[in-house]
Amino acid sequence: MTVITATTPTSNQVVVTPLPEFRLGANESLPAGLKRLTTMEMARASSWFYDGEEAFPTAVHESRKSTKRVRSVLRMIRFEIGEQIYRYEDAWMRDTARMVAPIRDAYAIADSFDVLDRIYGHLLVEGVLEEVQSRLRFQRNRVETRAMEDPQLVTTVVERFEKAHGRYSNWPTDPSSRTVYGAAVRDEFAAISPGFNKTYDEGRRQMVHAYKVPTPENFHEWRKNVKYLRHQMELMTPLWPEVVVGMAITFERIGEMLGQDHDLALLTKALDENLNICPDTVQRSLIRALANQRRADLQTAARILGRRVFAEEPESITGRLDVYWEAREPAGLAALNAVSIF
Repeated sequence: MTVITATTPTSNQVVVTPLPEFRLGANESLPAGLKRLTTMEMARASSWFYDGEEAFPTAVHESRKSTKRVRSVLRMIRFEIGEQIYRYEDAWMRDTARMVAPIRDAYAIADSFDVLDRIYGHLLVEGVLEEVQSRLRFQRNRVETRAMEDPQLVTTVVERFEKAHGRYSNWPTDPSSRTVYGAAVRDEFAAISPGFNKTYDEGRRQMVHAYKVPTPENFHEWRKNVKYLRHQMELMTPLWPEVVVGMAITFERIGEMLGQDHDLALLTKALDENLNICPDTVQRSLIRALANQRRADLQTAARILGRRVFAEEPESITGRLDVYWEAREPAGLAALNAVSIF
């Protein structure tokens, strides 16, 4: 495993951070790397659905992660491949992920309730949340069973990934093919910098808007862009692993916090829309209060990290990454098995 190792300033303790798998390879050209990564994700996403019923929850989770990675790449090269191709492929990935979204949401709602129980359960009367917890798990299992019994769902999802895999496998990797196909990606930072700049700028603006108008929808929109930025930074790991991975980890932490926030918002919405989950109005108010308290804590933590990672102007961070790109030394990157920081 490729890692970054470091020692803490106050001790001899070694901190090991695995480098992300979703990254350009050493000495790998940009068009070849993007083609490899996107086809790898689509092959991986479809393969999970062949592992049987026990792996179905993992297949849903991993396939949605793969669509996010592919969409993050599409956002980086949207100005390189053209708006028409970008919109078509982005919508294809989005619609594929939406096919399994109800299953993911059922898992998320039940899991978010379990989190509330772990955090606040010791403060409540013993067993007060058990009945609601049981109903949410039953609902999750029912949604999962219906999905697995649907003769078209898994087949259609896998077919969509395989069709996309076929298209991406035919992407030309020679920049000179641009004059023929009109969609080849140049092997230079200018091919991805406008797309990264736009993604970062949108994330920055969405953060400000989410805290001005703190609706679940606005935090969810910010979360989606944070996820894209995380994967884009992972992809650029070879530029300067110690720096770029650190930013990717920060985006990941923010994304996890906003993910929990989103799941808790889904939980309260489910309680309001389906009173059978929790018929007792007092108990329902209690759960909503706990969820809102947890959401407030998560939003505060995400804001602290967000102000750090979005501190730069878009042109500043893009320019800095451009300098890193130009400063790469391919011969040194070829031995990127471990990077030690002293």
